[in-house]
Amino acid sequence: MPRRIFKSLSRQRHRWKALWFLRPARLLLENSAYWSLNRRNVTRAFALGLLLAFVPLPVHTVLAALLALLLRLNIPATVAGTLIVNPLTAVPIYIVCYRIGRTLLSAPPQPFHFEASLHWLTTGLLPIWKPFLLGCLVVGTLTAVAGYILLGGIWHLSLVLKYHSRKRESAAKSVQSPTKSPDSQVR
Repeated sequence: MPRRIFKSLSRQRHRWKALWFLRPARLLLENSAYWSLNRRNVTRAFALGLLLAFVPLPVHTVLAALLALLLRLNIPATVAGTLIVNPLTAVPIYIVCYRIGRTLLSAPPQPFHFEASLHWLTTGLLPIWKPFLLGCLVVGTLTAVAGYILLGGIWHLSLVLKYHSRKRESAAKSVQSPTKSPDSQVR
């Protein structure tokens, strides 16, 4: 099941390479490691994407693609991992990260009003940056580890189920097909 999901993303690599902003890296993107669909590569790439999703800057996708290129991981899986934080989920996630960081540092509560603007980054982040960044690091790391374990487990489980299904099908076919008796064999 997980391989099927990432396979549809990898089939689109020719479209990705044709994008105007990826044309300079077209030869680099020819490497098969960036589109490989083995479990190890995809689970690592997805975990990296989950970790990078909690970077509190609006460059998740670009940073994920660059690190996937550097680490030779599956690019679509890395980018897909960053999609957990999007404009709808960013504010609640960052508030939770701040509260976790504040709890870990035993810092006094500060008013936290997140805005996706340069003004907030320069003024609003200043009094809360330590607990906020610590919370983002802790939550990102825990999410990446959990994503790695869950995706690897789901992938392994789907392979085991597929194996047992094929085994049952082949057993059913061997029971259904008539076996030749020793008398009917040609000598």
